[in-house]
Amino acid sequence: MIEADTIAAVSTAPGEGGIGIVRVSGDKAAEILGKIFVPPGHEQRQGVGSSILLSPTLRTAAIQGDGSSVPLSQTLGTEEPSPCIAFADKTMYYGHIIEPASNETVDEALVVFMKGPKSYTGEDVCEIQCHGGGVPLRRVLDIVCRLGAVPAQPGEFTKRAFLNGRLDLAQAGAVIDLIRSKTRQGYYAAKEQAEGKLSERIRAARELLLDILAGLAASIDYPEYDGEGEAFDKELGLAEKEIKELLEGAEAGRIVRDGVRVVIIGKPNTGKSSLFNALAREDAAIVTATPGTTRDAIEVWLDIKGVPVLLSDTAGIREGEEEIETLGIERAKEQYLKADVTIFLLDSSEALSEEDKAIAKLLDPEKKLLLAINKSDLPKAFTKEEFTKILPFDFDEKEIETISLINDESTRKAVAMLEEKLVAFVFAGVSQGASLLVTKARHKALLEKAAKEIEEAKEAASRGEAPEFVEVNIRAAWTSLGEITGETATEDIIDRVFEEFCIGK
Repeated sequence: MIEADTIAAVSTAPGEGGIGIVRVSGDKAAEILGKIFVPPGHEQRQGVGSSILLSPTLRTAAIQGDGSSVPLSQTLGTEEPSPCIAFADKTMYYGHIIEPASNETVDEALVVFMKGPKSYTGEDVCEIQCHGGGVPLRRVLDIVCRLGAVPAQPGEFTKRAFLNGRLDLAQAGAVIDLIRSKTRQGYYAAKEQAEGKLSERIRAARELLLDILAGLAASIDYPEYDGEGEAFDKELGLAEKEIKELLEGAEAGRIVRDGVRVVIIGKPNTGKSSLFNALAREDAAIVTATPGTTRDAIEVWLDIKGVPVLLSDTAGIREGEEEIETLGIERAKEQYLKADVTIFLLDSSEALSEEDKAIAKLLDPEKKLLLAINKSDLPKAFTKEEFTKILPFDFDEKEIETISLINDESTRKAVAMLEEKLVAFVFAGVSQGASLLVTKARHKALLEKAAKEIEEAKEAASRGEAPEFVEVNIRAAWTSLGEITGETATEDIIDRVFEEFCIGK
């Protein structure tokens, strides 16, 4: 266990709430709790650190984790005066928080004490559950800090859990992703990492590399020893396969964690706002038959089959007559440049215009594109083949979708199709073995570095280079993977992981 001050913080979100929690962690946690907590029916309290005498009828005020009650004399000691309360591990108590200096009652509360190392931080931890809201929580926190605790830094509780061996760095980093998850898919991806599933696979790859390092060390010390070549190739191949499977799901994992930006573009009056409202399932954009109604980008977060999507409706791209409309068109172009996926919407009832061709010229073949032709219920003014000819790159006309937003049934079909395509874009190339999603850019970069070092080791071995040179690459790969779990991470890296945490977690 690390040597550190006792820390305290409000662990619930700011604002009004039925319950708020002040968390305390460190070797003074029980002592501080004993000085401010008073169970009901106490007959005497003479100031800080004094004993609490209990009435005979209040011997079942302690509630254990299984919901049963136990006599307080068994958890707080006997009715004889004692220097402090002896809180039972993981047992909840009802009572009041007081101001020790004045014996003033601050708030009604439930408190629980968790003995280290079997606690979240690995240290002694107590949690005080009082009424939510800024005033009562700040008063309790202020009292706790005056009795010897110091305010916790962002993520310090979880950082202590890592430093005390309760979590590895990958698990600790997943905690903030659990808190911030935007969709169920993001929640499950973070949950798997918090449970250690990513760490298990990283450690499996590291074990294979460690076996290889041991064999290389034997070859270096005993050059006459031979016979490790087959084992080397097999173990290196297995480690490489594990890393590549994790990398396959890295881009999808990033999107599941951070979201994907989807923008709808097209000339005015093609139905962009109608499609936006249909996908958003609410009337967020104004829909009229007048071109240029949408003059700025409208954005809304959506949960599309577990993928967080930031959907943008934009002004029709054309030469606007009004200055405000021109600005909206420029912002539409900016939205396209920032987008991960673009829905280019056309009007099948009108011939392809110069505006359609101008938009087509903006398209980047490297960006994910979904082409949809709206108003399929009306006579067609152009074919899919004619449309592909205005694109500056090859595009399979079979991938162009025709939709109609004329009624509820056709709109539901259009939305279902587009949602399926968007999800397919996100998870394109993710194999069955990559079902565990790597969600952090830092993890992806370290996996890519490890894969590169393994590839260089294979090339060096195939050229017949000395084992000392191969060992350098294998050790670099082993170290890179260790940075993910924290086993080879520097203090700067560890600090960076916890920078994005909130206070109280």
